[in-house]
Amino acid sequence: MQKIKQLPLHEAQKIAAGEVVERPANAIKELIENSIDAQAQQVQIYIENGGQSLIRVVDNGYGMSSKDAQICFDHHATSKINTVEDLLTLQSFGFRGEALASIAAVSTICLITKEKNTLFGTQVNRDAQTIVDIKEVSCAEGTDITIKNLFYNVPARKKFLKTVPTEVRQITQLFQAFCFDYPTIHFSLYSENKLVYNCPPVKTLLERVFQFWDRQEAEHMISLDSAENKEINISGIISNHQSFRYDRYHQFFFVNQRWIKNHQLAKALLKGYLNVIPQNRYPAAVISIQINSAEVDINIHPRKQEVQFLHPRIIEQLIQKTVKQTLENHLSQHIQKPVTFSSTQENEHNYSVDQPFKPATLRNNEFIPSFSSSAIEFESLSIPEPITYSGQDKEIKPAHKTDENLTITVEKPSPLSMQNIQLLGQLKKTYILAQDKDGLFIIDQHAAHERILYEQFRTRFNALETINLITPHIVSLSEDEYQTIHPHLEHIGEYGLALEPFGNKQLIIQSTLGYLKKVSFETLIKEIISLIKEYAQLPHEEFHKMLHEKIHAQMACKAAVKAGDTLSNEQMQQLLNDLYETKNRFACPHGRPTGWLLTTYEIEKKFKRKL
Repeated sequence: MQKIKQLPLHEAQKIAAGEVVERPANAIKELIENSIDAQAQQVQIYIENGGQSLIRVVDNGYGMSSKDAQICFDHHATSKINTVEDLLTLQSFGFRGEALASIAAVSTICLITKEKNTLFGTQVNRDAQTIVDIKEVSCAEGTDITIKNLFYNVPARKKFLKTVPTEVRQITQLFQAFCFDYPTIHFSLYSENKLVYNCPPVKTLLERVFQFWDRQEAEHMISLDSAENKEINISGIISNHQSFRYDRYHQFFFVNQRWIKNHQLAKALLKGYLNVIPQNRYPAAVISIQINSAEVDINIHPRKQEVQFLHPRIIEQLIQKTVKQTLENHLSQHIQKPVTFSSTQENEHNYSVDQPFKPATLRNNEFIPSFSSSAIEFESLSIPEPITYSGQDKEIKPAHKTDENLTITVEKPSPLSMQNIQLLGQLKKTYILAQDKDGLFIIDQHAAHERILYEQFRTRFNALETINLITPHIVSLSEDEYQTIHPHLEHIGEYGLALEPFGNKQLIIQSTLGYLKKVSFETLIKEIISLIKEYAQLPHEEFHKMLHEKIHAQMACKAAVKAGDTLSNEQMQQLLNDLYETKNRFACPHGRPTGWLLTTYEIEKKFKRKL
């Protein structure tokens, strides 16, 4: 009995289309690339229902002849190559035909196009693989393609599309990428018949950034210095040491004017910022790489979202070096005069440009370069009560060097017994020291308080105190950030943050949890936005569960006492009591240990009292 059969062509094309067109943004990408190859100077994009109901791309490029307009939808129709060897020297995106066959296989299409110096244009209407009609029409020079009901005949693909806000966000990011890559082209984006972005041509990339990002972030962008490599040219702009984000959504990489996604390049960028911005924060960047086309393969991915370099390590090292050098050169311009630090360092110091590059520190919400050998803690919050040490007259000072032979066992922490524990004091305004019959407890005050608050938020959230702010707080967001968080405002209100729309791309906070009254609302909201973006691809129930856990963890982290906070004996004792009553008390929500036990035996062994 014959088991193997050949699929009908129309079914095979539907399957192949899924490799090229996974979501509306992929179809839009192909159409915009065709417009650019047609040397269009104006491109307009219209979407409805996140591109699922309608996608329309209008350009003023070359246009097509009647014959080309009919065959551009055929399988393997292309103007890009003649032989497979042409792939090695490919320069263009492709002109009318690259992915049109795949798009046409899963939608209904209306194509209107007209070449220069012709009297009439051509209109082609298609339903999946079938041409419905062809006729001459009066139209402007260029091409107008309308795609309706994407995936209407492939329900299995359509059900995997995400929510409308998620699809719109993908399209918006794609739109921004093309605008950054081609600043001399006039791009416009309409959603639900509303103009979202109008980006006229500009002379510089920095001017283009001002069309999208908020002014504060755009003003902190600096141009990359020239890379010392004759075969590879790296250019673009990056954020300086005073600006950072909570996600990677403002990082764009281009290779030979193709927008790509490459995790290794993103890592190389971040390495260039080592010791410049805080951990788990990310720079903004628009980086363009120009390289010999024979040194990069752009056809390893069906949707050309990824590329493969012949020598990837060289590219990564060059990006890291260029970013680091750019930041050092920029910083050197700001340290020619004395730098005044916060109250933790009252004296002014003069620093030379020749001194080594060191971590940044925070002063008045602004990062400045630090050349001090001692670290200044980030986000410290001074608690006024002075610390007193139980049974001690002198300040506890840590040893400057530790013996590598000293072993601290943390796999099985001993439970705290509040009846027998004796509080000793605070070490370096970061660790609480206490003793009992088993030895010395060293508790990380931030990690411990973070775990305590997280468990309270998770189990008794509705019973926690909510306060009305005397002066409502207003947070300004970018268009992308506002569109991301707006559908979730009601849900976020369940976490004690009463957020409401206020003005243009602004939110107003009128009440919050008592624990969060001294927290930076702008920082917390932007971190919540980054969480929404990160988990938006998950199913609905899993998304809200993950968001629930992560937001509680972030709120606990923000509200907890920080490293560098001075605690009184009463505050330390209360923290130990609360920790003892807390479940899962041996680690904070992010996995760091809350405390270690240095046993009496280990101490005595160190001092040669035990063998």
